Amino acid sequence: MTINLQTLKCAECGSSVLTRTGLNQYECAHCGSVAVVEDDVSARLDRVLEQVKDAAADRLAKEQAARGAQQIRMMGLAFGAVVVLGAVVFAVSAFLPKSRSGAAIAPMAAAKVDRTIPVDGLKLGEARQVLVGSGSSARPRLFVLARNETGQALETPRVEAQFYDGETRLGTRTESLPVALLMPGESAPLLIDLPGGDQAVTRQDLTVSRLSAPHRAVEGPALRFARVRLVQQKDEVRLVGRLVNTRTDATLTGLQVLATAYDDGGVPIGFGRGYVQGSELRPGERSAVEVRIERFGGSTPIAAWDYRIDQHVSAADGSRNAVLAADRVVRTVGAPEAFNPELRMSTEDLLAEDAERFNLAQLELLPLIPGVNTIRQRTYMTELVNRSKDLIAVTPAAVISRFDGNTLDGTTRLDGMAYLYPGERMPVQVDPRRADRITQTRVEWKPMRAAALPGPRIPLEVRVTGTEAQMGSVLVNFSQRFSYKAVLVKGEVKNPGAAIVRKARVWVSLRDKTGRLTGFKPVDNLPAIGPGESVPFEVRVEQQGDDFATVSTVYQSNE
Repeated sequence: MTINLQTLKCAECGSSVLTRTGLNQYECAHCGSVAVVEDDVSARLDRVLEQVKDAAADRLAKEQAARGAQQIRMMGLAFGAVVVLGAVVFAVSAFLPKSRSGAAIAPMAAAKVDRTIPVDGLKLGEARQVLVGSGSSARPRLFVLARNETGQALETPRVEAQFYDGETRLGTRTESLPVALLMPGESAPLLIDLPGGDQAVTRQDLTVSRLSAPHRAVEGPALRFARVRLVQQKDEVRLVGRLVNTRTDATLTGLQVLATAYDDGGVPIGFGRGYVQGSELRPGERSAVEVRIERFGGSTPIAAWDYRIDQHVSAADGSRNAVLAADRVVRTVGAPEAFNPELRMSTEDLLAEDAERFNLAQLELLPLIPGVNTIRQRTYMTELVNRSKDLIAVTPAAVISRFDGNTLDGTTRLDGMAYLYPGERMPVQVDPRRADRITQTRVEWKPMRAAALPGPRIPLEVRVTGTEAQMGSVLVNFSQRFSYKAVLVKGEVKNPGAAIVRKARVWVSLRDKTGRLTGFKPVDNLPAIGPGESVPFEVRVEQQGDDFATVSTVYQSNE
């Protein structure tokens, strides 16, 4: 740390709160950095610190005096208002009809609503320590199930836990239930962080914090997903759902979802909370939500799951009213849908309707083409072809499992394109890991959406302007040198449209005289292309199969 003597600020974080902690030693109260200075600098710093303290004291005294004067003025105004109000009430009461006893009928004072609810109505189940997550990232937490037996809706109940090691108190944690409202009869799971370090927790005392009813609430129907799926990829479980505001009289806000997973005995083994995309949902609008479920049941299979949706409606004055909906917990018996963990699936991919999906039978992975790489190792190439006549495959992706006989050699992930148009071929490299050969493959496709022509892709014109056959060599471990053939391909990409193409990719493929793939390489460094402009590209493609005869390209463009 260095200290600026002119502004008296820490150069590390800019804080001006400095404290002398030793001989010629000063510490920043904000970031904790320490500076050691010379004797003369220390003397000057002490004088500056004293001046800062004096200035702070003067400033504090002035602020206190100003606040005192402001309070006196406010008290005077309040007293005057009370006198005026009393005169008005007296004058109005003179004209009010008398009661039978002859006294004037006074106006009714506004009753103050007490929303406090006795805490013993929130029943806490037996607490147990669990490991949340898996592997080295798992962390210990305390799990407890809370049930609302108050007969009233509760607004975000809170539970306090005091942890002990024997008679030694380790600390206190307070956590809110993962719901905006807990309806009568509902149960909700809760996870509380355990004290950190190597401290052993032998017991805990749980107490319910002050309970209250929602400040503003209205009765309303329960909100349910128009489409919902629970999917699992290895240890990751997530719920995806689509919401539609079918109400014509209200805008929905404050939408959040609690999803809970159970084992075959009905014991919670995971839960998660998610929020709907966007801050509000107007009548007729739809949105999506994704909830990642934290598992704390180890490898126990999920046998059932449920979800509930908290919702609010916007009032005319701009405030929000919580919706009190009965029977809002939707339960499903069954395991989640399992997918290969290497597949990248978006919420839109999973929630697409059947009519919106691409027919996977229209995708063909061509037979493997054997070749050798630059160090003479066995490799294979193939192409993904869209056989559809009029539909575009949106974000095509798959996992290719490689086999040598019946032995699994590993997997290759196929992805990288946002769209595959009818008739287009996307080149794919498939390298063995342990085996000397690949005798068969199995393909697991991800759920894919379809788009009709002309589609959302910005049209580009890709032109190859020249090719040059080359020879190259590579030295391995300073002992073996391998020679290989390559082709330098030059070309240009033109944007004939009226919109700027900010990101474009081109795959350049070499083909032999029979049209089979013999090498390919993507061009990823293209700049943004303005309307009517062209940009050149140059790429060196290693030849892995027979000698090339032609060059083909396929492109990807986004705004």
